[in-house]
Amino acid sequence: MINIESVKGKIRYFAKENNLSTQEVLQMYFFERFLERLSKSEYKKNFVIKGGLLISSLIGVENRTTMDMDTTVKGIPLEEKLIKAIVEEIINIDIDDGITFEITGMEHISEDDDYDNFRISLIANIGKTKNLMKMDITTGDPITPREVEYRYPCIFTNEDIEVLAYPLETILAEKYESIIKRNISTTRMRDFYDIYSLYTLKEKAIDFETLRTAVIRTATKRNSLEILKDSEEILNDIRDDRYLSNLWDVYINENKYIGDLAFDKTVDVLALFSEKINL
Repeated sequence: MINIESVKGKIRYFAKENNLSTQEVLQMYFFERFLERLSKSEYKKNFVIKGGLLISSLIGVENRTTMDMDTTVKGIPLEEKLIKAIVEEIINIDIDDGITFEITGMEHISEDDDYDNFRISLIANIGKTKNLMKMDITTGDPITPREVEYRYPCIFTNEDIEVLAYPLETILAEKYESIIKRNISTTRMRDFYDIYSLYTLKEKAIDFETLRTAVIRTATKRNSLEILKDSEEILNDIRDDRYLSNLWDVYINENKYIGDLAFDKTVDVLALFSEKINL
């Protein structure tokens, strides 16, 4: 059995050392514990990890945290009763880590597509500490070229958890499509930070031909391909928008790990993507 007080101490220490809140680190640890259970379940090939949790693991928890977990499912129907039963089965796998999970709710969420998508609310418990978790489960989005076998790094050990995940190019394609489509109406500053960070840290791993294909497939699915063809003009508008610049200042003040990164630098990376994708 894991020593619960020792784990709590590690969480507090990691948070202090990396300029994070204890809550942020606790949340990331609970997500990790869910993934450990998933990896030991018969459904480990049916869930594909994506979103902020995956990005955090790619660039480091000290550089990016998330309060939600995003997954897409494959090979099983996305039906409410079935998905709830599967998640229930996963969280009840005993891995002797002193943590328990409980489903507290499940609701439909809109993803602007023809599929039923769900958000599951859970309570995670470690000792007397309880924490709310949310997990979005979706299906139907194209994964280019395909999901990959990924070794998710644990926070406090040198061990990895083997799961399926989005490839880097699909992560970037979805972020890029979202920013360009929303234009100056976007409020998702984390998308700008994510693309900048992934490009800065993973540039050599990006296959830009695959990225171009991923953008086309994602935009076609989301009916935004024509909009993306105007990316150069849209990015100029974004760069000059004072409101977005102010939003960025608020975002970096709320997330100290970002430092003093200028908004213009994130737009520079988007412009580079636009040039390489060349729609």
